Amino acid sequence: MNATDLKCLSKTTAPVEEDISGKGRPPNERFPFQKQHPQASTHLMIKYSEPHVTILYGPQIPRRDRDDTRERYSRALLTLFVPWRTVTDLCGANQTWEDALNSRQHLISVHSWKIIENIQLLHECKKDRDEHLLQVIAEAQVDNDA
Repeated sequence: MNATDLKCLSKTTAPVEEDISGKGRPPNERFPFQKQHPQASTHLMIKYSEPHVTILYGPQIPRRDRDDTRERYSRALLTLFVPWRTVTDLCGANQTWEDALNSRQHLISVHSWKIIENIQLLHECKKDRDEHLLQVIAEAQVDNDA
């Protein structure tokens, strides 16, 4: 956390005039959390001026077309691409994650849908690669047996 962050978090400090010398990149916008958030007094959200690639840790987003992972797929898309504060913002108590995704699809931006399609394309490419590898191995075994 730097001095600009601390100024943003300080509730008693009067607005401070920034030195605008024209040198360097302007500071990124900072937004405080709502007061009820547990990290409201120590953390800020920063809007980056340059694009950043988000890296997700943990299990990958499942394939869209598999019945056994449809609920996980729907939950992953909702949590990543729909704004929410509590789980009930995403999925009602008497609702499946798939139904929740179907009813909230309109909240996902066109740009986000392109990302989602690219994730699915990545899955399909990996599947095709694996199938091709199995075919090459099978052909090699046939050649060795002959």
